Amino acid sequence: MSENKLNKNSSIDRVISKTKYNRGEHKKFYLFHLFHRTQTLYFMFALIIFLLVLTIVNVAKQQNVVFSCIMFGVTCAMVPILIISKINQVVKQETPERVKSTDTIEVTKSKITRSNDVTSGKAVVGWNNIDCVCENDKFIYIYLTDQSGLFIKKEDIVEGDVETFRKLAINNMKVDKRGRILYKRYQSVGKAYRLEQNELKKQKRKEAKAQKALEKKKEKK
Repeated sequence: MSENKLNKNSSIDRVISKTKYNRGEHKKFYLFHLFHRTQTLYFMFALIIFLLVLTIVNVAKQQNVVFSCIMFGVTCAMVPILIISKINQVVKQETPERVKSTDTIEVTKSKITRSNDVTSGKAVVGWNNIDCVCENDKFIYIYLTDQSGLFIKKEDIVEGDVETFRKLAINNMKVDKRGRILYKRYQSVGKAYRLEQNELKKQKRKEAKAQKALEKKKEKK
């Protein structure tokens, strides 16, 4: 769904979050990434569907029934195991210093800056280099590429708020080839946004209908 730029005259300042490293939160990020930003799960689900169809056909024909059922069961069991092991493998690569650190992310109109209290230097990214932003009930995931990104934990925002972040992102992110701003919402945040957009569409249709009726009255006169 396309999203229009917000009013640039609205009050926009900055957003700052300070988040202490938490392995569980990083696992949630990687799990979100697997489900929403990669093709891995689609491949796995396609394989499961293929084996399910093959099993049903073999059962109907009474051919290789036991083998087909075993293969289907093993594949279904392996999918969550592979997902969990992949996430754990990535998380275990974090250095001991990283585990004890606190990330500070500052978001302004021109850039996003990430710093860490145990390492020197800062990572600075302009909005034009942001690939996509995904928001759910607890986190804001900022993707720099299809495979890398950073996140803001909503409850760790110490300056500004989520609405300010949305305005900054929507006003300054680049648009894709279809003219859309890739700011995506999930869970109850996404549901509330879709309801809001539906209400706006209904209101616009109502206004257009009223305007057309008014024009017809003028033509009769």
